Amino acid sequence: MESSLTSEATVESFLSANPLFYSLNDSVLSSIAEKVQLVSYAPGEDIVQEGEIGDSFYLIKKGRVRVLKRTDDSELVLSELGQAEGFGEMSLIIDQPRSATVRAIGNVTALKLTKDDFQGLMRTLPQLATKMHMLAGERVSLLESLDADAEAIHKFRADRAFSLEYADLALIMDLNVAAGGTEQMEHCYEVGQLAREMSRILCPMLSEEILFAGYLHEIGKVALPRQLVVRQRKGEELSEEEQESFGKIFEHAVEILKPNRDLHVALSFIGALGESDYKNMPLEAQVLKVADDYLELSSFHCRGLDIDESLKHIKDGSGTIYNPRVVAALEKNVRMYRDVRVESQLNVMRMMVRALDIKDNYTYRHSMDVRDMSLKIVDKLGLSRSEREYMRISAELHDVGKIFIDEEILNAPRKLTDEEFEIMKTHAARSADLFRNVPGMDRLVAIVRAHHEKWNGAGYPDGLQGKDIPFLARVMTLADVWSALTTPRVYRLGEDGKARRFTPQKALSIMEEMSEGHFDPELFPIFSQIVQDEFF
Repeated sequence: MESSLTSEATVESFLSANPLFYSLNDSVLSSIAEKVQLVSYAPGEDIVQEGEIGDSFYLIKKGRVRVLKRTDDSELVLSELGQAEGFGEMSLIIDQPRSATVRAIGNVTALKLTKDDFQGLMRTLPQLATKMHMLAGERVSLLESLDADAEAIHKFRADRAFSLEYADLALIMDLNVAAGGTEQMEHCYEVGQLAREMSRILCPMLSEEILFAGYLHEIGKVALPRQLVVRQRKGEELSEEEQESFGKIFEHAVEILKPNRDLHVALSFIGALGESDYKNMPLEAQVLKVADDYLELSSFHCRGLDIDESLKHIKDGSGTIYNPRVVAALEKNVRMYRDVRVESQLNVMRMMVRALDIKDNYTYRHSMDVRDMSLKIVDKLGLSRSEREYMRISAELHDVGKIFIDEEILNAPRKLTDEEFEIMKTHAARSADLFRNVPGMDRLVAIVRAHHEKWNGAGYPDGLQGKDIPFLARVMTLADVWSALTTPRVYRLGEDGKARRFTPQKALSIMEEMSEGHFDPELFPIFSQIVQDEFF
């Protein structure tokens, strides 16, 4: 029997001491406390049942529960859980029915978080999502040992790429960027993607672990002086002692990541990258080595050679530096990977937008709002599927350049100074510059760069006017202003000191006043009708 029990303050205090949540700041803990429901269960009562559709995550505040799995003629006790331990996350992560029954042993008090709220926190709090995926991974390992729920296990394994790309964002971004900047983050992402494709030929059972190892293999650079890393990336000549320092980065990576038990297989591959002879390396590490060296040759951040030149360098080392089988796998994948690389680079930028949420919790939500409203306009106009896709990608990533803007400016609780505003205005061009590195994305460059241009030519960065502004940028401008007005902003504070937003009615009124000169006069009535139909 469920029943509400006590105050948000009590819940917040409990959350702050829990290993899953203690790293979160007070405002985030407070928002979670508002979302959870405190519930109680009687002895012998089933809190969740095996086979049902999961709709909540639970965290035990008081009491103990037993985790049970049906067998042919009885129930098998898998484990017992007590205070501060959670359950119910696996079915929410992998969207599968409950894999076990959880039953109260005595009186139990628990925090209950609905599926929608749980998934919302997973999307917006990468550090929490990482811990939740690790918890789910432990449960999967237990089921695996019982040779049960093969479908759920397979689904979890298949989704682990997502868990690292998005949920482990704090780890990837903070450490890779700290170690070598955004260029290193992008390089490591690409190494992981390419190595995984190659491993599907040579060692398919461990392709996801190889993916993880690729993402994380250069994190050990964080132990080196930053200036040394910059010099190496630029191709400057290093002393013998400095070269030796780089030879230890894989040892550093293993040491840094060792506490994460879910990565122990990937770490064994990273640790082997320090071997000078490929014959002393496991096959998985050989795959990583070839992918890493190839991308060092072909990446625009490094030598920037074309595919054929880069491949020739690798093939010249076949049998001496590299395993011929691994070189052959590279050759089979590399031309296909040229197309995959475009999506990989876009994913890197999606990761950067997510990372922005860590230092500016407005930008990610704003980008998704802009995407949603832009697509509503595009759909109303009846544009093609390809145009819709251009709109979706450019809207999701239009503010990615804000990752280069200082947090004090991004989060200033006041009107920016003229100098600060000039710095803020650079984000449009910086966003576009990131797109320039993605093959075939010239149109997206133009759309993203122009999303702050105005119909009368008074916008930035190029002062474009009228129909010289790309059409989809004109669409995005409407969605961008709408989102800025209808979401809480730190510079728009109420008397209580909290960020305020305008009502839909007030926001539309403001936009009507500024429409002449700011917005495309043919698009604004269409946008206005969408808003009225949805909000009035």
